[in-house]
Amino acid sequence: MPKHKKDDDKKNIKRKKKISDDMNLIEDDFLDAEETEDDSLVIEEVEDNSDFMSQVKEFEQQHKNSKLINVFQLIGCPSVIRQAKVNGTQLKREYEKLILLLDKYNIIVHFQNDYSIEEKYRFITEEIFKQDVEKNRNNSFIYEDFHPEMIDDEDEEI
Repeated sequence: MPKHKKDDDKKNIKRKKKISDDMNLIEDDFLDAEETEDDSLVIEEVEDNSDFMSQVKEFEQQHKNSKLINVFQLIGCPSVIRQAKVNGTQLKREYEKLILLLDKYNIIVHFQNDYSIEEKYRFITEEIFKQDVEKNRNNSFIYEDFHPEMIDDEDEEI
C-alpha cells in the first residue's frame, strides 16, 4: 500500500477499539470534532475512561475468587418429590417449602403471568435447579426469560 494511502487512512480514523484481555470488553474511544471561530476543525479526544476502568478492576477483584455452583447444590441438595407423584395439597406445601428454601439462599423466582403450582414447581425443580449461580449473591430468575413464548400478548403491545 502506498505511503500516502496509509497516511490518509490514519487521518480518517474516527474511532479506535481496545480489547481488554481479561474481560473481552470493547472500549470505544470516540473523537469529537468541534468547530472554532475560524471554521477550522479541532479534534478533541473524549474524556479518559479511567472511572470506567477502575470500576471494571473493582468488579474483577470482587469476583476473582467467585465459584459457580448450581442452585440445587447451593440449597443443600434437598430431597424433592417428583411433581408427577405429588397431589394438590401436598404439592402446595412442597412448593411453599421450596420457595422458603430458595429465599433463604437469596434466590428469587419471578412469574409475570399466572401459572399452575404444578408448572411453577416443575420449573424450579427441573430448570432452576440446573442453573449456575454465585454463592452469597442475590440471584433472580424470570420464568418468561426461559419460556419467551409464554409472554402475554398484552405485554408485547405496551
